[in-house]
Amino acid sequence: MKIKEVNFYYYNAAFHSPIITPKVEMTHRKALIVEFVTDKNQSYFGESNAFETNWYDKETIHSVKNILEEWANNIKNVTFNTFADWKPYLRQLESYPAARCTAVMAIYQMYHQLPSFTVEYGATASGLTEAQLQTLQTTQPPRIKLKWSKQLSEDIHKLNTHLKHKYYLVLDANESLSIPDLEKEEQITGQNIIYIEEPFKSLSLLNKVDLDNYPSIAIDEKALNEETIISIIEHYPIEVVIIKPFRVGGIDKAQQLIQTLHQHQVKVVVGGMYEYGLSRYFTALLANEGDYPGDITPDGYYFKEDFTQGIGKLKEGLIHFNPPIINKAQLIPYE
Repeated sequence: MKIKEVNFYYYNAAFHSPIITPKVEMTHRKALIVEFVTDKNQSYFGESNAFETNWYDKETIHSVKNILEEWANNIKNVTFNTFADWKPYLRQLESYPAARCTAVMAIYQMYHQLPSFTVEYGATASGLTEAQLQTLQTTQPPRIKLKWSKQLSEDIHKLNTHLKHKYYLVLDANESLSIPDLEKEEQITGQNIIYIEEPFKSLSLLNKVDLDNYPSIAIDEKALNEETIISIIEHYPIEVVIIKPFRVGGIDKAQQLIQTLHQHQVKVVVGGMYEYGLSRYFTALLANEGDYPGDITPDGYYFKEDFTQGIGKLKEGLIHFNPPIINKAQLIPYE
């Protein structure tokens, strides 16, 4: 197999409800899509989880495109018979994990038969609008992640009032808290909360808080690579690690990391980044190897439209995935 073309596209759809976090408010999700075209005219696609700006990560849509565009010159017309044949070329992307993840998503499909499978539904709610509450009532996710905000107590009360099904709660603070912020939120000790993501920007603050009365602490933004993660769990009271494939370099890196963390008796959750169906399929595939439901949502949860419409159908708390089929006509060439 040889790669004769590498093409770039983008897709930009509106969220049903704006995404409001401690760091940003988003009304749309623009995504970069890369297409590898082989010498047999087969197309394989990868979706980048980078954002337009560096609000969440230093790699952006623009930087990922630039890196992959330059890297594409090294791979064209090279023979790749196995996934292992790509490793020397993927090493060229080691310093750019989001770009590597985007490429690996496409490459993985060249050598692996993509399965159909089911996975538990893990919803994320931010800004907790009436529309979101209605969606949560209707879809009944077994795990709900709530973004930390000034209205946290009110939001927890809304969930307890409106939702009748049993669910686990996760709180995501996005490194935005001080110790007083955590200690004053008395409600969190009386809920069925399985973990709190990234309460503090500085991990050293974890050693200054009595965590016996709190849920497990998870790292997310700080879970950059295996070396960093192992160092953190050896020095701080971290019991859960959120693995985001785009941050660690792709599906192959994530699979290896999950195995390593389980050997260290650390629980794993696979996180998504407001993805479209292509990326969501691979996040869900990895989430089956985790210990808690990941950030896996059904088709249509965030967006009315998707270039892989129909990926992830919800039934009785489980999401059923079939291999993604790309509607290339919906993609816009990225000039």
